[in-house]
Amino acid sequence: MLSKTIEQVERLALCMKPERAIGLLSSLPASAIEAMQRARFRRTLRLAAEKSSFYREEFRRRGIDVRKIEHPSELGDFFTTGEDLREHGAEAFLTGRADTAFETTGTTSPAPKRAYFSQKEIDEIGRTSALALHLLGLRREDRVLSAFDCSFWISPVVVRSAFQYINCFHVEAGKIEPLEFYERALAYRPNVIFGEPSWIVRLSEIAEARGRWPLKFLFAGGENITETARAAVERVWHAPLYLNYGQTEAFGAIGIECKEKQGYHRNDLNFIFEIVDEDEEGYGELIYTTLTRDVMPLIRYRSTDITRLVDEPCACGLFARRIGKIRARADEMVVCGMGNVGPWVFAEILSDVLTPGADWQAVVKNEGHRDVIELRVEMDDLMSQGDVESRVRSNLRERFADFWRNHEMKLYELEVAAYARGTLRGGRKLQRVVDKRQMLLRRVV
Repeated sequence: MLSKTIEQVERLALCMKPERAIGLLSSLPASAIEAMQRARFRRTLRLAAEKSSFYREEFRRRGIDVRKIEHPSELGDFFTTGEDLREHGAEAFLTGRADTAFETTGTTSPAPKRAYFSQKEIDEIGRTSALALHLLGLRREDRVLSAFDCSFWISPVVVRSAFQYINCFHVEAGKIEPLEFYERALAYRPNVIFGEPSWIVRLSEIAEARGRWPLKFLFAGGENITETARAAVERVWHAPLYLNYGQTEAFGAIGIECKEKQGYHRNDLNFIFEIVDEDEEGYGELIYTTLTRDVMPLIRYRSTDITRLVDEPCACGLFARRIGKIRARADEMVVCGMGNVGPWVFAEILSDVLTPGADWQAVVKNEGHRDVIELRVEMDDLMSQGDVESRVRSNLRERFADFWRNHEMKLYELEVAAYARGTLRGGRKLQRVVDKRQMLLRRVV
C-alpha cells in the first residue's frame, strides 16, 4: 500500500512545475520512505532466496535465515560481486522472466557481465528518470538529440523510456563522430543534448570553432569528468552540463545531479545504499541493494566505486539525499575518454611489446579539457620509444576497435613514456592503472 502511494506521488509530481514537484516530494516523511525501503527489501530478499539458485545456495552455505533479516547491513560480510556474475552466469541470479538484457565490460576482465530486465522494470525506471529530468527542466516542447552508444548499453533504453513519459521530441543518433553529429544536428536544432562526457567535450570544441546554437542543458553519463572540462563545455554552450551516475547492473539509475551540481541525488525509492571500508572522511566503497527488481535482484552489490553518502540537505530542496562524486575505483578500472579500461586492457596491448621482466603503468590525466592516457613502459633501450609507441598504437587499433575509435574521435590522447628498467616499481606491488584527474573541486561532496 505504501509503495503504491509513493508511486502515485511520483506520477503526480511529473505533471507539476519543478518547484511544486520538489515541494510535493519533499513532503514525504523520511520515516515513510525508510519503512517502504525495509518492506521492499524483505520482499526482495525472500524472492532472491526462493528463486535465485546463486542466492539460495549462498544463504544456505552461510546459514543465513532471511526471515530474520530486516536490513542489508544485517547480512554481515555477505556481498554480491561482479566476479559472482561472471563466474556463475546471470542465469543463476534470475527470479523471473526477462524481456531484455544488457552488457557491461566495465571491469578488470575482458568477459562482459550481463544484466536482465523486464519491460515492466523498464517502464518503472523510465518514470523515475523522467521525474529527475523534469526537475532539470526537460519539457514536452523540448527537442533532444542523444549520442549514447546503443551497442549492448543500457542508457539509450532508459532515456528513451523517460522521453516517452515527458513526451518530448527526440532523435537517437548513437555514438557517431562528433563532427558528423554536429553537422546533422543542424537540421534538428536540439536544445538538449545527451552523450558521454568525453564525447561532449569534443563536440563542444567543434561548436566553439564552428558556432553554437542555444541549448537549455547538456546531460552526460557513462564516465566521469573533471570540473575544469565541465566548465569549458558550459562556457561554449552557455548552458549547464548535468551528470548522471549509474551502472548497467543497477539499470543505470543510481543517482542524478540537480541544478546545484553538488553530488548525485540518490534513488532511495529503488535502492538501499551502504558504504563499507570507510576512511576518516566517510569515503568507502558504495554498496547497493535493489528493491523493485523482479527479474534479477541484486543483494549488497559491490559497485567498486569509492564515494561517500551525503545526508546534509541540498540547497535545491529535494528530499532525496546524495551520493558524492566518485573519487576512485576499488578495482583499478578507470572510466575515461578511452572507455572502461582496466589493467587487462593495457596488458593485452603490451603483451608482445614488452621485453621479459619489464614493468608498465598506465596513468590517466587531464590536460586542458581532454583525458590523456600516459602509458609508462620500462625499456632496455630508451631510444626505442618511437618503435614501442608505434607497436602500441597498432595493437590498440587491431585488438580494441572501440577504444581506437574513441581515439580517432579525439576523445582522449595516448602517450607512451619511456622508463629505465627497474624504475617504476617503488614497492612490492605496482599499481597498474592510476587516475590522477582532479574530479573534486566542489568541497561539499
